[in-house]
Amino acid sequence: MTDLWPSLVALIGARRPGFLASAEGVERAELARWEARFGLTLPRVYVDLMRTMGRSSGDFNPLGPYEHRLDPLAEQWAWMAEEEPAPYPRDQYFLVGFDPDPSAISPFELFLDLSRGDGVDAALVEMGSNGVYSADARHDIRQTLGELLAERTLTFFELSARPERGGLLIFGDAPSLPSIKAEVVEQLRGIGGSPLPPDLAGVTCLRFAGTSVLVSLGARQDWVAVAIAGDAREDVAALLNQLRASWPRSTPRSMPGDRARRTGR
Repeated sequence: MTDLWPSLVALIGARRPGFLASAEGVERAELARWEARFGLTLPRVYVDLMRTMGRSSGDFNPLGPYEHRLDPLAEQWAWMAEEEPAPYPRDQYFLVGFDPDPSAISPFELFLDLSRGDGVDAALVEMGSNGVYSADARHDIRQTLGELLAERTLTFFELSARPERGGLLIFGDAPSLPSIKAEVVEQLRGIGGSPLPPDLAGVTCLRFAGTSVLVSLGARQDWVAVAIAGDAREDVAALLNQLRASWPRSTPRSMPGDRARRTGR
């Protein structure tokens, strides 16, 4: 989906017109230098993210709790490019975020898995940091970078613009989750919801008059997450109750706004 990042930028500009002017990106040549050093090609959505807000993203954290800015990342990249033997396949995995808390006991780092990419987007994995990498320390998030960015952007700029919140977790085994998510989206479309771009396999946001609903596959979790935000409490409650009646294997969840969460933990 080549317009993934442009569609998110358009939503940001519509919801908070002054935000993009305050963000600061990096030059494409800087990323190209690292691509050449590692012998890889970065997916377009990552390049677009960094060119838009790779030095500063204000109060928005595009990768959740992970530090994504170029300057601290480049220090890690320099070490990883020189370390011998290579701690992991450097032409397959590329570091895009790390835990900024120096006191973290068991920090994780966020990598693109370029072997599961299409040039536009790529899967994400977490690895234990402190310079120790192994297959046992590698965790598949079951989410692509584009899906994470869409979830974060839609939550922060679309849902957070509305004062009333509600949420639902719909449980299922891993193979059934994509079909559950598709059924929920179809149900919401049937009652008047209009999907906002980008509409991704793992993340879909629908807008009603005065209400927005984000439906996403739970990162590394066996559930479909439904987040509802509206201008009126009764509209949020009515939609939540309608979904609960349709999905008996579900439970309400609190919606504390844009609180940073560590994906899957």
